[in-house]
Amino acid sequence: MKLLRTGVVGAGHLGRFHAQKYARIGNFQGVYDVDGGRAQQIAEELGCRAFSSLEALLAEVDAISIVTPTLHHHTVAQQAIALGVHCLVEKPFTFTLAEADDLIAAAAKRGVLVAVGQIERGQVVMQYLRSQGFPPPRYIEAERLAPFKPRSLDVDVIMDLMIHDLDLILMLGASTLREVRAVGVAAVTEQADMANAWVTLANGSVANLAASRVVREAVRRMRIFWPDRYASVDFLQNRLTFYRRGPGQVPGIPGIAEEVVELQPVDALEYEIRTFLDAVAGQGKVLCSDQEGRAALAAAHAVRQAVGAFLSQTLHPNSLGES
Repeated sequence: MKLLRTGVVGAGHLGRFHAQKYARIGNFQGVYDVDGGRAQQIAEELGCRAFSSLEALLAEVDAISIVTPTLHHHTVAQQAIALGVHCLVEKPFTFTLAEADDLIAAAAKRGVLVAVGQIERGQVVMQYLRSQGFPPPRYIEAERLAPFKPRSLDVDVIMDLMIHDLDLILMLGASTLREVRAVGVAAVTEQADMANAWVTLANGSVANLAASRVVREAVRRMRIFWPDRYASVDFLQNRLTFYRRGPGQVPGIPGIAEEVVELQPVDALEYEIRTFLDAVAGQGKVLCSDQEGRAALAAAHAVRQAVGAFLSQTLHPNSLGES
């Protein structure tokens, strides 16, 4: 099978990683960025072309990754779709839901595949859980905490970090959003840098999500509860442990059996890109479709709205029980 011609739009931190993966797969044409110097650096590193314009790149490729600031996702994808170029759009899918709807409609009309880069779906622990055919969980706890990084300040912590876990709970729950309650704090920027959300799905599943981008050490953990067991997931360590009722004893907890699932690490980004290219070639499905990417975006907007309402409240002395 002939390799698809590929390219990357956006030569920032994450765009460079996308370019490296495409170059490894083969038939990578090159990269475009409004900052020509950054594109040239990647071109020299990978032995590819630094395109002088978006139009020039789109004329030479079959599929691209869009790794620009979120504000520009819609404009770039719109141009690509019009030319029949398949798109892997980094998360969040678009800046607004109206933009997402426009791209979904345009892609369907043009017969173009659009995927969304919700990369945590590609983690080996998530691949394993999806392969087991478990029913929707009853309850999920998730923590996604990261040190401060100036490069992601075009969005708040909900769009930057929490959207990963929102996407995963929608995927694991195989359901839609019903209710959101959330609080947040603008700690070091003008946007929410820490947030906590209590989310209920239409099927009754519940999730409690915490996200912060102002901690000293990174944490990416999830606990997933079913009636007869729960799974403890550590995304940073690619570790999956099940706890079930049965023979055995976890220290201090009688009648609970522990099972550590041995998983071989995978490159989640390369897996995501290869899955995207396979889907373009008619072999399988993308990890996250445009519709699923929109659902995650809608959930993130619902959390942002709840956090915004919380941040806009004015606390008066009496509200704290003072006289």
